[in-house]
Amino acid sequence: MRRASPPAVAALLAAALLAAPARAAGPHPLRGDDRTDLAVTGAAAGVWLLGEVLKPELAPSACRFCKANALDVWARDRLVLSDATLAARGSDVIAFALMPAAVTAHQLLAARGAGDGGEGWRDLLYVAEAASLSMAVNQVVKLAVGRQRPFVRYGNWASGSREGDPDDNLSFYSGHSALAFSIASAAGTVSTLRGYSSAPWVWAVGMTLATGVGYLRMAGDKHWLTDVLVGAAVGGGVGAAVPLLLHGREDRPAPGGGASPAGARVVPLPLGLMVVW
Repeated sequence: MRRASPPAVAALLAAALLAAPARAAGPHPLRGDDRTDLAVTGAAAGVWLLGEVLKPELAPSACRFCKANALDVWARDRLVLSDATLAARGSDVIAFALMPAAVTAHQLLAARGAGDGGEGWRDLLYVAEAASLSMAVNQVVKLAVGRQRPFVRYGNWASGSREGDPDDNLSFYSGHSALAFSIASAAGTVSTLRGYSSAPWVWAVGMTLATGVGYLRMAGDKHWLTDVLVGAAVGGGVGAAVPLLLHGREDRPAPGGGASPAGARVVPLPLGLMVVW
C-alpha cells in the first residue's frame, strides 16, 4: 500500500508555521456560541455512539438492499486488493487518527501564528461539530438502508471475521468517507473563513487524504463505489455547510486588520469542494 500520508501532513503543518508572518491580519472573528456548539456536537456524537452500541439490535439481520449495479461491480473488480485487510486498516488509521491529529495541530498552530491561539480550540469545535453531524446522519441512513457489503456478497471474509456480523449489511453509505470528507471540508472552510494563509494547503492535503480513505474502503472490499461517492458528497457538503451557515465571519473587522470580505463562492474539486473568499 502506498504511504504518501506523512509527507502530505508535514506539508500541512509547514504551511501552518509559515502563516505566522500574517499575525496582524487575523484570525477573522467568527459567529458562534460555545455552549450551543458543544451541545450540538455532543448530541450528534451521542446519536452516532448510541448506534454503535445498539448495532447488534438495530442492524438488519439480512440485507434490504442486496443487488449490486454494473458500475459498482466494475469498480470493485478493478480496485479490490488481494490483502484487503491491510487496506481496510489503513483507512481506519487515516480517517480516525491521522486526519484528526493533523487538523488539530494545524488549527492550533495557524491560530497562534495569526495572533490568537485561543481561537484554534474554537476552530476545532467547529470541525468536530460538522464531523459529528455528518456521522450521526450516516449512522441513521446505514441502519435504515441495510445494503450488503461487497465482501459479504463475494465471500471475501477477512481473517477472524464471521458471517452474520451486525456490520455485514451496513454498506450504504461509507461512514469512513463521510468522516474524512467532513473533516477536510470543515477544516478547509474554517481556515478560509479565518483568513489563514495556509488554507489552500488545508484543502489540498485534506481532500487528498479523504480521497485516499475512499479508495482504501473500496480496496479493502468494505464498500462499493457508490457508497464512497455518496459518503464524499454528504460529508463534504456537511463539512462546508456547518461553518458557513453557523459560523460565518462577524461584521467587526479582524484584530489589526480591515473589514472582512462580504461573500464566498464554492469551487468544485474531485470528490469534494472548496470555499473561496
